[in-house]
Amino acid sequence: MMSIYIYMQEITDGSFCWEHGQLQSLKVSPRYGLGNLAEVRSFKNGVSIVFQDFSIFGDKKIRLTNEEDKRPPLIGFTTCLSGVRHIFYDSPRIPMGDGLSAIEFDGHKESALFMEVTPNTPIRILTVCVDTVAFEALTGKRSKDLVESLDLLDRKTDKQSNPKQAQYIDFSQRTCAYQAFTSFRNNPDDTLFLEAKALELVALQLNQLALLTGKAPRPRAGDHHMEKIIHAGEILKQEMAEPPGARDLAYRVGLNHNQLVHGFREVFGTGPFEYLRAIRLQKARTLIAGHECNVTQAAAGVGYSSLSHFSKAFKETFGINPKAFAKKGKGARRNFPDLLTEE
Repeated sequence: MMSIYIYMQEITDGSFCWEHGQLQSLKVSPRYGLGNLAEVRSFKNGVSIVFQDFSIFGDKKIRLTNEEDKRPPLIGFTTCLSGVRHIFYDSPRIPMGDGLSAIEFDGHKESALFMEVTPNTPIRILTVCVDTVAFEALTGKRSKDLVESLDLLDRKTDKQSNPKQAQYIDFSQRTCAYQAFTSFRNNPDDTLFLEAKALELVALQLNQLALLTGKAPRPRAGDHHMEKIIHAGEILKQEMAEPPGARDLAYRVGLNHNQLVHGFREVFGTGPFEYLRAIRLQKARTLIAGHECNVTQAAAGVGYSSLSHFSKAFKETFGINPKAFAKKGKGARRNFPDLLTEE
């Protein structure tokens, strides 16, 4: 089935994200889907954070650019957390991380054109918008330097189909974005925390850009055995249904047990068991939210042999039992709680 292209403005019945130079909060038209296309929190330092939490009916691609969408020169630091299949550009681009994150800038020629989304599934995107004056004040860098780095990244894309990324930064980005989403849902007026998370995301994406373009030295493999720890994390992701024990995992990546435990806390901020628990629950939540299977199948699919243990862990993490969550999935799931750590 061929996807249908729709303009962003159609989704909001003709409303624009920008009016009089200001970001606007927008709801999705009931004709096209559910939820909020944009909820905005602006801060005094020229930084805003935009939360998108919506779903679209049917298989569609969203056209992101529009000649009528007049906006001031801003830099956007975006992290897509769920529901986005692919983002299309004029030419190939390397994401800033596993979550389809990217840096967008009007001064850079390669702006996003289309976004393909998963139908009837929560689409969660967080974008930190920084005006050029604030960017230069916060970072001490010129916006021109950012454009040059993005151009360099594009040229690297042409030569490397799958360049090695700094995975520990990817994990930190997604963790930070989920923390911001969770805080916004639970305490939307906590502007101090939201502003701190916004600035943290900017810093993480700029660090990732510097690593990908070779403008910053990569961490040495010997530092806390980082590469081996990242490999161990990938093994747990791939084998979460039947994971190796901690000592077997350590042996497979060439570490001892203590090195593995300390390394996980250094790279991921949590121990191997807690990390496994988080990615299992996150995967199960994604399966249930996407109606890919029922609760029992989701629990078994991620490695829980006891449905009661799974239900208890799910409720402790997300504040709702999985069966109730599955029923909420038939609606907008507006107040859907998010993990603070993400695979």
